[in-house]
Amino acid sequence: MDRAALKAILENYGIKDITQYQENDSTKDGDFRLNIFIDGKYVLRINDAVITEERLASISRLCERYREIGVATPRLYKNLSGRYLTPWEGRVCYLSDYLEGQTEREAQDSCNHEQVRREVLRSIGLLSRKYSGCDLSPANSMWSIIDLAPLDVDIDEKQDNLNTLVEALHKLGESELAQKVSEFNRAKRERIKAVYKRLPRCVIQGDLNWSNIMVENDHFAGLIDFNMAGTEVNINHFCAETNGGIPEEDFDRKTAGELYNEWRFRQDSDLEIVLREYPLNQLEADTIDDYRSIVLISQYPNVTAFLEFLERNREKAVQLIQLILHR
Repeated sequence: MDRAALKAILENYGIKDITQYQENDSTKDGDFRLNIFIDGKYVLRINDAVITEERLASISRLCERYREIGVATPRLYKNLSGRYLTPWEGRVCYLSDYLEGQTEREAQDSCNHEQVRREVLRSIGLLSRKYSGCDLSPANSMWSIIDLAPLDVDIDEKQDNLNTLVEALHKLGESELAQKVSEFNRAKRERIKAVYKRLPRCVIQGDLNWSNIMVENDHFAGLIDFNMAGTEVNINHFCAETNGGIPEEDFDRKTAGELYNEWRFRQDSDLEIVLREYPLNQLEADTIDDYRSIVLISQYPNVTAFLEFLERNREKAVQLIQLILHR
């Protein structure tokens, strides 16, 4: 974008002078996304005209909630017309703060990741305890099951992942196991469907990866990128973010039982951190294991690992899946 066009857009937000700017085009699969970093103060985001004023208002409220529990987030600015969105050449723009500092990915060689992880988990419990039921977004988070997230088509992502695993098992001649996996998933989902509308939920950032977590002096400092933000059932959020997974390097040298038990232990430890800040009500306590089961068998990193493990050592991989089904 040339400077004159950029200045014309920024004038809508009361910004008249800029010194320097840098563009980052993250357009993918026809989804136009251009981020322009301005003077180390602002980020102008230009997207296809799919994001709405209502959605940005919800994200702005969510960012404020994170700040209230001590997590830095970018502020969104309204233009001189009192709106977040400004039209531009058939697309829309919105303006936010630029958060200075390093992401966890950028600091990966020097960061105390274990400490940051514990602090992130604590923030999940704090946010959910304080803001359950508050101004829920009509959009669901990327973790949602049964209800669909904005990018889901016909079925939620975990069901799509599960279908991929079942298909792979059939192709490998493991049709009996494939049937058991499908039945396990169906039974857990039916239990959740019976109660999930009564489960507490809140709006969350929904994409806690190393590229979106800001760190400072080995501590969790802030969050960026709220594209996946939305309403989520609290206990589903807790289970999804404590999934952990099985380290690839452990698969060859440990038994299926060892892999499974260590995986469960890590999850138990992480859930404990969240639940120190968020006491479960009785319905949540009765349902959290069903959500956890669905995460174990169908969250994307797990299914990807199962597919690889089935190629490397089918017997051990089958044993691992069976342990999940009989937990």
